Amino acid sequence: MSGDGELSVEQSWHRAVERGRVRGYEETKPCADCSGGEEWRQYAIRKKDGRYQTYFFAVDAGRMEIMEDCAQEERSEFANREDALAHLRLKGADPSRFAPFKGQKPF
Repeated sequence: MSGDGELSVEQSWHRAVERGRVRGYEETKPCADCSGGEEWRQYAIRKKDGRYQTYFFAVDAGRMEIMEDCAQEERSEFANREDALAHLRLKGADPSRFAPFKGQKPF
């Protein structure tokens, strides 16, 4: 905790995930293999029934209109938070950016 009694951003999202809330973020990244030159990505984590669930989605920004044919979507489950976060990091996530989702949640 910080000196004024407030939770850090990381502590805040950890606590929210432990209570079953979804945390993550969306971003657009440069992509050499993409027709639009960019890739839209979404990362998320939540805890449900004692296990950590992760979500990863990526699609070529230039092919959004046919995303069901060309997107990569993955849901995984882990026994502990550290393994779940390691998996999301391998996909390119930066957990320090995790926050509540605005609008539709990935799970």
